[in-house]
Amino acid sequence: MFTSKKPDAEYKRLTEGDDSDAGENGQSQTNKRLSLLEQSFRRFSVIHASILLLEVILCALLVFGFVALDQTRRTLGSKFSLDGLSQLGSYNTSVRFQNGSKHMADSQDADEYWRDLLGSGGVISLNTEWARSQGLRPSAQSPTDPSQSIYQVDVFHALHCLNSIRQNLMSETPPPWDETHMLHCLDYVRSQLLCHPDLTLVTTNDLEEFVLDEVHTCRDYSAMVDWVHRHRWVEFPEWLKTKNAKNHGHEAAHNHSTAEKLRS
Repeated sequence: MFTSKKPDAEYKRLTEGDDSDAGENGQSQTNKRLSLLEQSFRRFSVIHASILLLEVILCALLVFGFVALDQTRRTLGSKFSLDGLSQLGSYNTSVRFQNGSKHMADSQDADEYWRDLLGSGGVISLNTEWARSQGLRPSAQSPTDPSQSIYQVDVFHALHCLNSIRQNLMSETPPPWDETHMLHCLDYVRSQLLCHPDLTLVTTNDLEEFVLDEVHTCRDYSAMVDWVHRHRWVEFPEWLKTKNAKNHGHEAAHNHSTAEKLRS
């Protein structure tokens, strides 16, 4: 008798819709992977864009910094390029004060000292365009060179005033007393002292007198004189002599005319 052999595995037919579900699941997995890749790409793009933006900003800052530094260098260079002018403003030398009363006396040596000290009078000739580029106030044009303007280093004004006071106080034959000029000179020296106060701390032994010979930090006066010499208005002494001669002649004629009127 034959018996039917039961198959090892029963073939079960897929139910309707199973095939499509599997396809949808596969598609879903693919979409998820694509979504993850897209998200990763977006994150990478954002990071990459941020890095690029940061690099651009850094490059811009570097360029701006170099431009600003170069502009500053050019500005400072042009402002103080006139033969080491900027260095003259530095308090870079030490001086021990000493008793120089002999320089204030009525003597030939004192007169020679002041003549040498005042020298050119600190009158200098500067290129007008350079002076304008540095923001200097306009000054009188040089009568000997139209491209130059005439200035004075201010300390020579104060020294002139101090010498005028010395002459009026100490000389046996002082120049004619001009009260207005003397008061101006005293006030100018006062202004100079207030403008440049010396902060050196000096000592005392008796609480009344304070020592003279302390070491003071000063600007290099000799360097300033050398600079003035290099840029001096060479024709100034002759021009001043001619001007004074004209003024004295005018004053003499004026005084003579006044005397004639008084006599009449």
